[in-house]
Formats: sequence, structure tokens, C-alpha cells
Amino acid sequence: MSKINRLIAAYRQLQGQNEPFVLATIVETAGSTYQKAGARMLIARGGELNGLLGGGCFEGDLVEHARSVFETGAAKTVFYDMRSPDDEVWGLGLGCNGAVRIFLQLLTAADDFSPLNIIADAGEAHQEGLLVTICESDHPDFPVAHSLFLPASSIEDRQLSSFPFGATNQQTTHRGKPRLEAHAIGGQTIKAFYDPIQPSSQLLILGAGDDAMPLAQCAKALGWRVSIADHRPAYLNETRFPQADLLLHLRPETLGRHLNLNHFSAAVLMTHNIDHDRRFLAALADSTIPFVGLLGPAHRGERLLQSLENVGERLRERTYGPVGLDIGAETPEEIALSIMAGIHAELKDRSGGQLSPRGSVYLHDCLPR
Repeated sequence: MSKINRLIAAYRQLQGQNEPFVLATIVETAGSTYQKAGARMLIARGGELNGLLGGGCFEGDLVEHARSVFETGAAKTVFYDMRSPDDEVWGLGLGCNGAVRIFLQLLTAADDFSPLNIIADAGEAHQEGLLVTICESDHPDFPVAHSLFLPASSIEDRQLSSFPFGATNQQTTHRGKPRLEAHAIGGQTIKAFYDPIQPSSQLLILGAGDDAMPLAQCAKALGWRVSIADHRPAYLNETRFPQADLLLHLRPETLGRHLNLNHFSAAVLMTHNIDHDRRFLAALADSTIPFVGLLGPAHRGERLLQSLENVGERLRERTYGPVGLDIGAETPEEIALSIMAGIHAELKDRSGGQLSPRGSVYLHDCLPR
């Protein structure tokens, strides 16, 4: 979800520029890789990178491949197989344990940097669907690098008359994983990459105290959109929250009038006032926000939920108090890290524990040796 926000930001930076860029997209992986299918990176003509696909493993080599795309305008696919026992895979000495297929395509201002414009439009409209990009083709009607967007409603309603291989595509829903799939059309084979586009990750912070500032910074560093609401106007200013996408001065009861609460992935209540927290919590009850975090000890959160009676029961299964992972956080910055880690783990259905047990040897994929 948060990757959509990064792509939207990248697209907005490109708008108004005449310089072309190469978009590198991972379309297929096998084994252990730094990034998975759907990850994207922009490469400038001078070799500057926006994003990371291999943790530094093959980015330098990828820049060399991108130069031919700049020169010819023709898209290409690059395949790195790092599963060989020989450390000198492709002459790069990667020593990793996976394989990755990357599609390189030229983005120009004349085409509004497509498909970034498609991704940005869908993300900002909070629209789910599938971005389909042709990666290999000899078919004249389906040129390589052509992209189109299939709204989720069309997929669910099977309204795919404009999409020639829609029948095969029924197995690839907008909620599935990115995948590369081959299709036969008119006796010719094409390969299309299906990438689910989901609404961007958005965090709603209710309370604009000093401890909300590092939380906003942490969320923005992860690529989230951040909205902050408070009943105290003096706390809401761009000097305190330069990263915030939206600052709202309002009473808790009017929250739903100013925001579409169902667009948020998580909300954190941090007014440090139990009455205002209760009123904000009540305003969230009818939303579909999957994660509601509360500062303070467990008995405080329980008191809040009980005070709301039936409304509180509707929130109980998605309310977390105290919010965050147990990392021994003490400073506001550490607490912000704990909160965002807890939100991320819950939304990804992960436990939030260590990747390896204590005392074991664990090397991160693609770290230099």
C-alpha cells in the first residue's frame, strides 16, 4: 500500500520535467530476494536512482542496461539468477540465493510518464484494480510496455469486454499477488504482468501533541499519507508538522464530516485527555478502519471501551491499547517506531517477532560480504 504513495510522489516530481526516465519493475522472483514482484525503481539518465530493488546487489548493472533503453526507447527484460553455488554470478559476485526478472521501460513526458500516471490516478482516487503491463509480445495489437488499468469493479462484475484475455484473467483478482502470466492470442504468445493496485496507506493521528511529531515523521518515512486532527488550533501548524498531508482543527464529533474515515488504514489516539480520546473513539465506531491504537496502559483502554458501551464493543476487535510492539521504547522517537512497527505487523498479519532466534547466524539477503 505505502509503495503507491511513493510512486505518486515520484510522479508528481516528474510532472513538468522533459527529461525521460527508465522505470524498473520486478515482475517475477524465485527464492530469497531483497524485493518481490511489484517493486519499482526509477533510473535517471545520469544513473541516479529513486528506489531500491536489490539492496545494492545489482543496481549498478541495472543502470548499464537502462542506458540501452534510453538510447533505443525499446523496453527490455533483465534476468538475474543468483542461486548458483558459484559466488561470481553474472560476474557481479552477489552471493545471494534467489532469482529476479526485471522489466525496464522508458517513461517520457509526452506519454505523461505512463504507467506512473495510471498508478497515481488510481491511488489518489482510492481505487482498487489491476495494472496490466505487456512485457513480451509479437502481437501488433499488444505492444511491449503498453499498460492498462482494470478497475476492481470490472473484475468482480466480469465486465472485461475491452480486455482480450479477461477469461484467463478471472483467476487473477485485484486482491491477489503480482504475477507474470503468458497468454495465447491469435496464435501468438504475449506475457503480461498483473500488479494489484490497492488504496494508499493512510494514518490518522488524533491529537497533535509533541509526541505526535515523531509519529508523523516515522509514518512519512515509510511512505504513508498522514492526516492529523486536534481540537487545539495552536498545536496544528506546518512548523510542527511539515510532513503532514492534512491538518484539521475540529471537535471529535465532527470528524466524519471532514474525512472519509474508511480510507484510513490506521488511526492512533493520542490527545492525552481521556474525554477527548473517548469522543474521538466514538467517532471511529462506524468506520471500517482496521487498526485503532490507544496510548497508555491496558486498563485505560478498557475504561475507554467500557464507557462507550455497545459502541465500544463494535471497536474492541480492532482496538490496540497499549499500541505498538514491545521493543523497550522510552523516547517519543522510539515510541513512534514501536507504534508504526505494530501497525505494519498487524496489517501484514505478522507476529512482529525476530526473524531469527537468538544466537543463530542470520545474514540479510544481499548484504555485501
